[in-house]
Amino acid sequence: MLTDDTLVKVRNRATGSVGYTLDNNFHRSFEFMETKMIPFKELKELQYAPGGDYALNHLLVIENEEALKYLNMEVEPEYFYSEDNIRDLLLTGSVDAFADFLDFAPEGAIDIAKTIAIKEEIPDVRKRDMLSEKTGLNINNAIMVNKVMNEDSETAEEEAPKQRRVQVEKKDTTATRRTETPTYKVVSK
Repeated sequence: MLTDDTLVKVRNRATGSVGYTLDNNFHRSFEFMETKMIPFKELKELQYAPGGDYALNHLLVIENEEALKYLNMEVEPEYFYSEDNIRDLLLTGSVDAFADFLDFAPEGAIDIAKTIAIKEEIPDVRKRDMLSEKTGLNINNAIMVNKVMNEDSETAEEEAPKQRRVQVEKKDTTATRRTETPTYKVVSK
């Protein structure tokens, strides 16, 4: 039985931080993949706050079936996918399972799929193309850009320090006075 004080496990699935402010000027923020225990009363208030329903459906994961039922949130199985589930789906899952994921997963889960696909350089070109079509981000080009950027950074680290080929005579650059140091006399009145 849920009460207003019952703590509910909530996880941020968005690729960035997520925050919200409720009517009583209470503000809460989640960092990437952070999980917090939230009072159920706060989730009820968030559902009716501006942008709250979107946050609950697409950016945050409520990991409590009873709370979801009470909030009238009918979610697909993809709603609960963790980063590891998405990685497994991208690397070893079937194309049909991935197509279902793209059709039914919340926006935050698809953002995680984009990040993993680029970072892990998923080998299945069909999945790359499907993800590109769904998100508008060309995954093949993003992978290629990452490779070029990584090669450039590795090349820069491997370069030896620059050495002069011609010896330059160093001049003494300390400042010298052109006149004698002035002497002052303190006079008291």
